[in-house]
Amino acid sequence: MQRVARACVVIGVVWCVMLASPASAQNAAPQPSPIVMGPPLPPATLLEGFRPAAGSILTVGYDDLGEVAGVSVDVREIRDSAGGRVRGVVVDIAGAQSVREQSFVDADELPGLLKAFDALLAVTGNPTEFKSFEMHYATKGELDLMASSSRNHGVVYAVEVGRLVKARRAPLTAGELHQLRTLFEVAAQKLSIGP
Repeated sequence: MQRVARACVVIGVVWCVMLASPASAQNAAPQPSPIVMGPPLPPATLLEGFRPAAGSILTVGYDDLGEVAGVSVDVREIRDSAGGRVRGVVVDIAGAQSVREQSFVDADELPGLLKAFDALLAVTGNPTEFKSFEMHYATKGELDLMASSSRNHGVVYAVEVGRLVKARRAPLTAGELHQLRTLFEVAAQKLSIGP
């Protein structure tokens, strides 16, 4: 009985201290909220979603096309011995703690992506009536190309990759964006050749 009485007294004292000092509770450092992970996102591209047929041999062919300002581009083909095949481009950027984030671009998206590069590179000034602007082009696999205004540098560019976690390279110059476009043009040529 004494234990129960002591426990009640301790709980009562703690409760009184908590009620008596709400300001101290407000000044306490916020606790980080737990990260809640849901189910994985469904594949947005054929490259991401390719699954070899059960019992088949998976073959991945790829060429590292290069890197511009920390943005790496490689062209690849994935196929299985049952006849399944997908082709496209993988773009990656080193993110926080050197983790590389990726975006996948299917081969059929490359013509539109090259046109987007050309449209963004054609922007030499603010196309709006406002002080600042941003222009975006995104692929199904969330490769995002951006052009925006800069106070000191005119038009600047950025590239962002990743679906859940994003990695970005910015600012890029028009010359760097043009070099990146050249890598995608080489990828389009490689993917249009062959069986």
